Amino acid sequence: MNKRADDTQSQIIFKAIILLGVTLLIVLNFSGVVNIFKYLYGLFLPLLLGVGVAYVLNILVIGYEKIYFPDSNNRIINNTRRGMAILLSILTIFLILFLLLRVIIPQVIESAGLLITGFPVVYDKLLVWIDQYADIFPGLQQQVEQLDMDAQTLIKRGFELLGNWAFGTVSLLSSAVAKIVNFFLGIIFGIYILFGKERIMNSFARLFSAFIRPGRLEKLYDGLKTADQVFSDYIVGQFKEAVILGVLCTVGLLIFGFPYAVTIGSVVGLTALIPLVGAYIGAAVGFLLIVMVDPLQALAFIVFIVILQQFEGNLIYPRVVGDSIGMPGIWVLASIIIGGGLMGITGVLLGVPVAATIYKLLAKSVNKRNK
Repeated sequence: MNKRADDTQSQIIFKAIILLGVTLLIVLNFSGVVNIFKYLYGLFLPLLLGVGVAYVLNILVIGYEKIYFPDSNNRIINNTRRGMAILLSILTIFLILFLLLRVIIPQVIESAGLLITGFPVVYDKLLVWIDQYADIFPGLQQQVEQLDMDAQTLIKRGFELLGNWAFGTVSLLSSAVAKIVNFFLGIIFGIYILFGKERIMNSFARLFSAFIRPGRLEKLYDGLKTADQVFSDYIVGQFKEAVILGVLCTVGLLIFGFPYAVTIGSVVGLTALIPLVGAYIGAAVGFLLIVMVDPLQALAFIVFIVILQQFEGNLIYPRVVGDSIGMPGIWVLASIIIGGGLMGITGVLLGVPVAATIYKLLAKSVNKRNK
């Protein structure tokens, strides 16, 4: 018994020494390790895209398989169910991309152009107003003088900061061809995954059973199940919520006669894909567009957005998105900031479900240990 305990303790010490050595090696060669991970990421990017495409398409495939004659005993229908579901899913994705490219993206580009052309006039008027009321706001005038920027420089600086956070410092033109090629390779790889997903799942199940102990295997399956539930609910719910919010915002702006109704509604709907803060980003863009036309209408727009956000947050969001995030707002905001800094726009969109998965697994573990 003592010998067995000594062997177990020796194994623990040996593993601790190995872990300490690997940690020191990573710390001492951190830049080299980062470069290796970047190289491996670029190498496996098409495969990772394929897995992501397969996962998103699989959400649609499951839905289409449920409505494609699910109770039929016809051999032809049963043999073509998976293929037809995949085809309809791909057509759905391309329809969404078509709407983005033909309707929403042009409106977003138009709003950016309007901001660039109209912001200098508003900025100059603001400087005149601050100069007139310098006695009332002395600190504000001092801050503006220290800023020492004209409107064009301020716009350029703002786009640089936004680009460095959400899109990274890589030139879009230099990597456009590579991204397109990787995207189509990912689609092809994802389609192959969907056609053989049962066989792939069985292979991984056998692999896990062979090398992972039953207790740890149960924890692994529980973690994967939690992640799948969070990601699928989050993707579907966030997309529905963005569409509903964009449509409601557009209709409301048209009814009350606000300028740039379709443009602002499109921007609000697109930015609503980012949870918690996305709609406010779109509202800020809408405020800047309207304030160039009528400052009073811009204030009325803020009131309208606040009321719409309360209606959407208390009635629509709980029913559509539900508890897919399931963590406090401060952690949602932190995951958006960290994800955007690490992986750009991809990190902004995926940071929240990743953090929500970790949060739920950690909550389960804490509750289990406390009991």
